[in-house]
Amino acid sequence: LNLPSIGVSAIPGKISVFRTVTNVQPYGATVYRADIHAPEGYEVNVEPKRMRLRPGESATFELTIVNKTAPVDEWRFGSITWEAQGDNYEVYSPIAVRGALLATPDAISGTGTEGSASFDVQFGYTGSYTAAPHGLEPAVVINDNVRQDPDQDFDPSDLGNGANVHEFSLSGAAFFRIAIPPEATEAEADLDVFVYDPTGTQVASSTNGGTDELIDIVLPADGVWQVYVHGWQAPGGDSDYSLFSWIVSATPGGSLNVDAAPTTATLGGSGTVEISWSGLTPDAAYLGAVSHSNESGLIGLTLVEVNTGESAAAVTNDISTGLATDGSSAKDEEEMDNHIFIPFVGGE
Repeated sequence: LNLPSIGVSAIPGKISVFRTVTNVQPYGATVYRADIHAPEGYEVNVEPKRMRLRPGESATFELTIVNKTAPVDEWRFGSITWEAQGDNYEVYSPIAVRGALLATPDAISGTGTEGSASFDVQFGYTGSYTAAPHGLEPAVVINDNVRQDPDQDFDPSDLGNGANVHEFSLSGAAFFRIAIPPEATEAEADLDVFVYDPTGTQVASSTNGGTDELIDIVLPADGVWQVYVHGWQAPGGDSDYSLFSWIVSATPGGSLNVDAAPTTATLGGSGTVEISWSGLTPDAAYLGAVSHSNESGLIGLTLVEVNTGESAAAVTNDISTGLATDGSSAKDEEEMDNHIFIPFVGGE
């Protein structure tokens, strides 16, 4: 996106941002010079530092931002101003940046009962680094039927008359995923999902238009979790559904292997993590993770999604691509919380 503002939510040492500008002056060429106010703790450089543009002409500049001393997970603010030489006007862009220990993909995907993949990591610190495999875990599928909720307003008291509850006992989990993809119920149905933690507090919900639901929870607390399926719209008075769940252990091990990875991190440096898997069951949807740790402990997770057949591919594709779209249901005006995002995995 070519936004006038410049915002980076996770800088693992160093990052480059590109912007394109256009001279909208109706007459004469204009020379612009950059004036930078770097966020505290960061070094900011721009190339080119000077641009000469004719009316209607565009140019692209590169802004390089380096974290020198700024703390992790704290926003810092600055700006870049392009001053027009000889004219009494300027073009201002705010800069907002936040430091991060690590930047990796949120998730990677693969196919087949055996296979391999790789991804890059960028470091925002200097010290030790360990990548460890967790899983892969096949989906556990619960098949059930939910009745239409007469008032379409979810409440746990709707149990048996518009809502079902499914309990999951978690212990030592790194990641908990719940999903009802579109093909897991009839096309006209609109089912929602609500999740309560072991204290009885609602911590997540997925209320997309249509049935296209996903909830991800990182480092869930030990105890019994309750997952409610709500019949917001159940054609004919009730709807069959399949609830998919994955629980990935915080203890390394399983069919996923880390074959190669850096063992040390350098501020502003990068490396490649190579993984492989084998012995999976055909026609299943698997979920695992690679954990990223330093001397202080866990600093991030990269999810690994593997499907081993056509029906599994349909499930994983819908989970990966279908959950950010808005449907046409009237309830779309309500506040929707589809994910609990991984807080320590960086990305712009």
